[in-house]
Amino acid sequence: MKALTAALLVLLAACGEGRVIFNVDVLSFLSASDSVKSFDVFGGIPLTDSTVSKQFFLPPGFGKSSVDSVSATAAAAIICTGGGGTVRFDVFFARTQGTLFTSTPYLTANSGALVAGDSVTLLPPTLVSLADTVFNTDTLWVGIRARIATNIGPNMTGRLRLQDLHVRVALQDKIF
Repeated sequence: MKALTAALLVLLAACGEGRVIFNVDVLSFLSASDSVKSFDVFGGIPLTDSTVSKQFFLPPGFGKSSVDSVSATAAAAIICTGGGGTVRFDVFFARTQGTLFTSTPYLTANSGALVAGDSVTLLPPTLVSLADTVFNTDTLWVGIRARIATNIGPNMTGRLRLQDLHVRVALQDKIF
């Protein structure tokens, strides 16, 4: 038994540093009213923002680990039912709510010109960010923004539906 225990300890020591990988379906934490947003914006308005934010409490010790990589995927669909303009879809991450929408978005996608009757899927490219310190914390804020710019004329109306938001964080394990 002692030989088996010693062999197991040697094997574990030989495995090297461990990695912890978290795959989070952020969309599953949002309410139905947060994942589908209707809009009615006056024509000729250069920029109007519609935002949703959510705080996540990460496992204790998360802030002591170092991030190896972060990847995020997102998708949204927009249906324009009236007027016209453009919509930019952004995803943010921050340590505090106050800084959430003040930095460069991690993911972004533009609709292009929309007119009534258009339906567009917004697919930002997957982002990979090595050793991003915003994820070295015990709490994290996730923010989603639809930035709407309308054409002169009738109100731009429609719906933005968040279809997917997954985050994968790989850490060098220092949780314990």
